[in-house]
Amino acid sequence: MKYRHLQLWIIVTFTIAVVAIVIRSIWQIVVIPTQGTMIIFIPLILALMGGDALLAYLTWNPQQLRRLPALIGISVVLTAGLIAGVAHFAHFIPSPEAAHPLSKVIGVCVLLSSLSAYSLILWFLWSLRRPAGRG
Repeated sequence: MKYRHLQLWIIVTFTIAVVAIVIRSIWQIVVIPTQGTMIIFIPLILALMGGDALLAYLTWNPQQLRRLPALIGISVVLTAGLIAGVAHFAHFIPSPEAAHPLSKVIGVCVLLSSLSAYSLILWFLWSLRRPAGRG
């Protein structure tokens, strides 16, 4: 991207949303300081902050996407997000909020699609490092 104002706009837009979600997540930890909320929200907060930093970095330097440190960073952020999602699923299924059978079906569908998306994104990102001509 050659338009610095557009790059800045993208970064600011995403950062404002991340700040709101991080504040809400910290609030959740303060209001309900259980081990379950810590297991869900601490990786979520780390994933959000790491994702924001990676977005800012890759918006300013998109050619860096093929570099190993960027790929490792993205993989770590995605893994932290997936850990938060799986922990949330594990705490949600036995909870009273999931009493309706459709809640469990929706939860399983979201978990499976998250695992599939995680695998696809990692496969795509790491395929960027393969030499041309190798499938």
